Amino acid sequence: MKGPRQFARNIRSRVRVLRAVLAHPIHEGRRAEAAKRWLRLTFADWVAPGHQVIPYVEGAVLVWRREATSVMICARYGLGEFEDMAFVLHFLRSEDLFCDVGANAGVYTVLAAKVVGAKVVSAEPVPTTYDLLMQNVYANGISDRVDALRCGVGRERGRLHFTATNWSYNRVVDGPGEGVVEVDVLPLDMILDGRIPRAMKVDVEGFEAEVVAGAAATLGSPDFQALIIEMSYQVEAYGARLDAIDGVLKAHGLLGPFWYDPWSRSLVPPGDLATRKANHIYVRDLDFVAERLRGARKFNVHNRLI
Repeated sequence: MKGPRQFARNIRSRVRVLRAVLAHPIHEGRRAEAAKRWLRLTFADWVAPGHQVIPYVEGAVLVWRREATSVMICARYGLGEFEDMAFVLHFLRSEDLFCDVGANAGVYTVLAAKVVGAKVVSAEPVPTTYDLLMQNVYANGISDRVDALRCGVGRERGRLHFTATNWSYNRVVDGPGEGVVEVDVLPLDMILDGRIPRAMKVDVEGFEAEVVAGAAATLGSPDFQALIIEMSYQVEAYGARLDAIDGVLKAHGLLGPFWYDPWSRSLVPPGDLATRKANHIYVRDLDFVAERLRGARKFNVHNRLI
């Protein structure tokens, strides 16, 4: 009976996913189209598990491995982290430099470099996910605009151990073990070597305080304008506190945290709901950022303009 029970669980899981896909705001008014798209992708993965190349945004594509959660949620919703990815699309310009710390499979890197046309510096420490990042770079023909480094980012130069089998959830661990790799770690200021990104995304599964500590010159530059950073209680595993990270960012002249409303193109204070959303946005010059957001063109995501 194990087989039938497992089959039933799989069916229930897929039904839950489909309901979430249909309920997503990007699919409002286009739910039948969204259901057909997801069912096609699911069937293709079932028939030929492994690598698929799926449509992303406006001619961009993503190489999708079943284990790569960040790609999977983009396949479902167009933009996996809808508000934050929309912020990247609306804020960046082709003349900008974007920095993707904890790039994973490269879903932000591809948006910035392929869709917007910006230059990107990406850092991803784990060999398997770095390989998928590079597949996405080459699949989109953006190797001339992406400087992708296989390294971790931290407070100081050294070597650290990372889990290597958790794909989107790989993280720093104390020492060697099964499914663990040792990789080079560099401070962000050393990686950038004087280059100042206009915007940056940091998602490193709790290691955010260490990234911030090694990025003082970058974060303090008047040319640096926007940061998307994961602020979850995972930071406590590394001896950090969210309020301390917030304090450091504000000491560098950044304002926030904010959430982004892609429909009104406005930054919204999270208020009492801050703990319900991991990613927070910090900005330097509210007027500059607001003008960019309002002035951006519209982008086609799953046949809906945002």
